[in-house]
Amino acid sequence: MPRDPARAGHRRLRRVALLGAVAALTVVVAAVGDALWVVHRMPTVAVAAPGSGEGTSYLLLASDSRERLTTADRARYRDGNQPSGERADLVLVLRVPVDGRPSVYSLPRDLYVGQQRDRPHRLGLSLQDGPQAIVDSLCSDVGVGVDHVLIADMDALVGLVDSTGPVTVRTAAPVRDRWAALSLEQPGLHRLHGRQALAWVRSRHPEVLVDGRWVPDATSDPTRTSHAVEVLTQVRAHLDDPMSVQRGAWEVGPRLRRDRGLGAAELLRLGDALGAATRANRLVSVPARLSGTEVPFAFVTPETRQALQPLRSRSCPAPG
Repeated sequence: MPRDPARAGHRRLRRVALLGAVAALTVVVAAVGDALWVVHRMPTVAVAAPGSGEGTSYLLLASDSRERLTTADRARYRDGNQPSGERADLVLVLRVPVDGRPSVYSLPRDLYVGQQRDRPHRLGLSLQDGPQAIVDSLCSDVGVGVDHVLIADMDALVGLVDSTGPVTVRTAAPVRDRWAALSLEQPGLHRLHGRQALAWVRSRHPEVLVDGRWVPDATSDPTRTSHAVEVLTQVRAHLDDPMSVQRGAWEVGPRLRRDRGLGAAELLRLGDALGAATRANRLVSVPARLSGTEVPFAFVTPETRQALQPLRSRSCPAPG
């Protein structure tokens, strides 16, 4: 049967997005894991994890909450569609088996779950009710039990870039994105500091100045992935000596939240396993049936259940 080019392209795009997301968390965890003394600066969250059975599973979340930002940044990143609360922009599970190699699983944040409990919702929205709620949803609705939780705040990248050095990007024309607070007034090379780098990574609806008029950038990447990879590759290169790692760790530590059982030794183990999985390209993008509606939904399919099978836990009976 001939391959569907659109479906193949979508799979490639999702895999690139997963690589970019894992790269982001690898940089953040590496900065903290190599500087154990900074762990005490990381806030903790109360989570009763159901456990994963043999081995260890880490739930890694990227938060879109503005509530832990400064007053100025809350105004800068104000979103009328989300006046308050917290959602998971990214849901990853790092699985470290007792005998075997670690792997990273990316679950769609819009996965539609909870119907069996008469509590239908999108997985990423569970974080609105706190970390415990998304841990419980994974267990009750997907059959996945985890042992530890790590949450990266929206501005974690800001601290890393400001502490390790600016990144460089090139544009062919002036670029702006009012939703992402991005403004690059001249074409050519740009040295971006923390907030500018975050704006570059978050930009989803950029405009370019053409003949004196701002028009949508037809070449932009709506997944934000290409910009993320561009910035994070440079950030990783800046972490090239113990002093730069310490500076990055000192800045990013308060922008991460960990469960109370995720201490220094366990955090180092997490960082080592995440790095090993990334280097070996053991990354699984969990499939789902995507809706074409304005509000996105990702529906569970037999392929979804099959991909999640290595994450199943006896403490979390799989839903029917």
